[in-house]
Amino acid sequence: MSTSKIIPSEIVREFNAPRKLVFDAWVEVRHLNNWMFPMPGCSCEFVSADIRDGGSSLHKVTMPNGHQMWLYTKYEVVKSPEKLVFLQYFSNENGDIVPMPHMPNWPKDMLATLWFEELSEVRTKLTFLWEPRNPSPEELEVFESSRSEHGNGWGAGMEQLHRYLESL
Repeated sequence: MSTSKIIPSEIVREFNAPRKLVFDAWVEVRHLNNWMFPMPGCSCEFVSADIRDGGSSLHKVTMPNGHQMWLYTKYEVVKSPEKLVFLQYFSNENGDIVPMPHMPNWPKDMLATLWFEELSEVRTKLTFLWEPRNPSPEELEVFESSRSEHGNGWGAGMEQLHRYLESL
């Protein structure tokens, strides 16, 4: 376990949508299935969702080439409409946590902290912080060495969220 101070990766986006709607898009399956994937052509399916403090969810993302990625999420704080904190893991279809397939030393415990700030009745600022929790030295090294690419996955997901919210 590392005692080094970890600087989270940060993504900040503004959406033309009310804060409550942006928050709900992160916690309601009817919204999540429409945007929680990295690019157009993907699909998202939640097979379980108990999105509340102490709850968990399991979903799969199917890529345009048919490849499936399973993700298990444990929710720590669900405070509508201002804050969401969760740990997300790569998993199998049973929700068993597994190493990232193409990066085996990727940190197992990835913590996401989201802050939803109302800029106006119809505009919301989302600050997304992403960091490993209690990484081994090897996991921290992989996290830091890939820092320039951290915006690719969640950043692309934010673009999907933007498109989805604009369609409502």
